[in-house]
Amino acid sequence: MVDDNGRWSEEQERERLAALKDLGILNSPREERFDAITRLMARDFHVPIAMISLVDDKNVWLKSEVGLEGIEQVPREITFCNHAIRASRIMVVEDATLDERFSDSPLVTGEAAMRFYAGAVIYSSQQQPIGAVCIIDHLPRSMSYQDQRQLIDFAGHVGQEMARAGTRGRGE
Repeated sequence: MVDDNGRWSEEQERERLAALKDLGILNSPREERFDAITRLMARDFHVPIAMISLVDDKNVWLKSEVGLEGIEQVPREITFCNHAIRASRIMVVEDATLDERFSDSPLVTGEAAMRFYAGAVIYSSQQQPIGAVCIIDHLPRSMSYQDQRQLIDFAGHVGQEMARAGTRGRGE
């Protein structure tokens, strides 16, 4: 789906964005069912920041978050999620200051001081990568295989919930 530089073709990106738009949840109000999942992720992984993100053509929208109060969107090009949705299932960055993709990002060098990031891809019912469930820490850390599996499971659950929400919104 992606080339050697981690890019999709224009057609693949159009299909991905169409799947996201079809859900009708982009820039929609917060929902307790997603907030509950985000709180569980923060608690289960012992991290100060957890979020459910949706990636459109210009921004990463936070459908739900813990630890980033007041932030609704971030420019796509500076985010970890922009890279995570190109991963087949999960992307783990143990120390962002040592990763050339992120070491100069304002999310790493600025006030947010993000060091650890793990994001599992959220897929639409058409199997398009539309976003990620993410956990973030201000300290470097590793992530066990079991924890990676658990984050992937959270992403699968969120994808199913979003598909149900999209179906209800269309009256199906």
